[in-house]
Amino acid sequence: MRVQHTPYTAPLIASALLALLSAYYVQRQSDRLSASMYAWAMVSMFFWAASSAATLTVVDPFMTRVLVGTVLGFAALTTATWCLFCLSYSGYERWLSWPLFTVFGVAVAGITALTVSNPLHDLVFVERTVDTTGGWVTVGHEWALGLWLSVLVVYAIHAITHVVLFRKFRRSRNLYRTFTVLLLLASLTIWLANILSVTGYSPLPHMMFVPLVFLFWGVFGLIVLASRRFVRSLPVDRFLELVSPRSDNVVPLARDFVVEEMDSGVVILDATDYVVDVNQRAKAMLDSKNRLIGRPIHEVVDLDEYFEDGLVSDESRQQIWVQSANGDRNCYDVSVSAITSDDGTAVGRAIVMNDITHQKEREQRLRNREGELQTLKQVLSRIIRHNIRNDINVVQGNAEWIVANADDDEVATRAEQIVATAEDLATTSRKTRIVDRVVGTEYDLIDIDLESLLADTLADIRADHPEATVRADVPSGVTVRGNAYLSAAIENAIENAIVHDQSPDATVEIEVRAAEDTVSLTIRDEGPGIPEQEMEALESGEETELIHASGIGLWLIDWIVRNSGGSVTWSNTDSGAVTRMELPRAT
Repeated sequence: MRVQHTPYTAPLIASALLALLSAYYVQRQSDRLSASMYAWAMVSMFFWAASSAATLTVVDPFMTRVLVGTVLGFAALTTATWCLFCLSYSGYERWLSWPLFTVFGVAVAGITALTVSNPLHDLVFVERTVDTTGGWVTVGHEWALGLWLSVLVVYAIHAITHVVLFRKFRRSRNLYRTFTVLLLLASLTIWLANILSVTGYSPLPHMMFVPLVFLFWGVFGLIVLASRRFVRSLPVDRFLELVSPRSDNVVPLARDFVVEEMDSGVVILDATDYVVDVNQRAKAMLDSKNRLIGRPIHEVVDLDEYFEDGLVSDESRQQIWVQSANGDRNCYDVSVSAITSDDGTAVGRAIVMNDITHQKEREQRLRNREGELQTLKQVLSRIIRHNIRNDINVVQGNAEWIVANADDDEVATRAEQIVATAEDLATTSRKTRIVDRVVGTEYDLIDIDLESLLADTLADIRADHPEATVRADVPSGVTVRGNAYLSAAIENAIENAIVHDQSPDATVEIEVRAAEDTVSLTIRDEGPGIPEQEMEALESGEETELIHASGIGLWLIDWIVRNSGGSVTWSNTDSGAVTRMELPRAT
């Protein structure tokens, strides 16, 4: 078998090696499906260019015809694998399934079998001319019906490729849009070269034009794959602004207006964690004056420092502190959301950052204030429990001695007033100690038999106030949910009704009514009623210098009942005051 050297042999071999190098490089850089599809397309191009070089090198009629058939087969294989890559790159990975692989496989296998077996049937091409111009032998062919059918199938695959790339171009921006334009130009250029080869207008021997065109796009593609900075420097966007109509710029302008004016920082990553879009607010938050688009996210922020897992994971939310160049520390609430294609395939991530520095500072001030209040509460509690209580006991004991030993009636009367006041202060001190335990403390709710609780409470009330009449209507078997201090609230409400009744024989009525989910406990007295300013303070939940309660009793009732999951209301009627507690019924 005789071989020859032609001016096209070395460039074709270079194209084959370039394709193989591209496949190796992209497979090393990424393990994504689109990278794998690109590597297979480059391997196919390697075989196309290598078989084209072999066709020109071998000078043997039969082998030449077989090699021309393999060139056509590898051309079909390259078209199919390039289409698969473009589908994956454009977000149509759901199409990459066995049905599509089967259709493409059958098409490529059919074309290859038809063209390789052409010496047996001449259905694809017929050798018509032999040209020895230039010192080497080339064979001219006349295409038959089989070739045109094969071309129809291949061009249908080309059409799919260009449609998906064009759709990707229409919905892409910035770096992605530049990548898509380059892919579209490369695909269209190779298709045009293929058309010139098939129609006989190629300046080079039949079917050799495309692998040689790839020599340019292969080198260019390697540069693009290796340097995103080179891609950013290409004036694609400026060129598109010149040739596109104003109406096409509405969406980008709207995006720029909305996103750039946001108070939140926005960073868009592609599937390989490279920054493809960022607004000015995000650049300011990250304290970066350099161009961020086209850089991997780990070069923009120190992920190991800012994120617990060292990665920007999907659907996560974290708070990070970033120190700027001037030494200021700012806290950002960072949320990460996946960006998916129409079929749910993840194609990137959106990082949204909100400056919560002032909020965190306010929270710290509140924590400091809460700590100070807790300390103050402990100090006041100690004073009330020990100092004031002991002092009251001293005052009360001395006043009682004066009452018992005074010879002057006026002195005895004034001493009795001191004793009564001391008793009131002791009662207030006792209530304050209960408040100290109730307020700010979470108690587990327990089931309480209301009939038993009221029986014990009324026994104490009647012992302390034998002159009062207390009537209770309490059905049996009523159980409520409440905390351990519920009895103190009920006792205090009944005692308030008695002591504020100016008559010598105070009357208090207690009524309990059970509903499906709640229990109502109503206490009615015949006293003067509750002052309006006290009810206003209780309804508003705060006291002022003008609107305040006269003591702590009503607040104690309110806090205990609410802490038990219920509510309490007060009202005045013509006959006296009404206190109504709504408590959750135990199930």
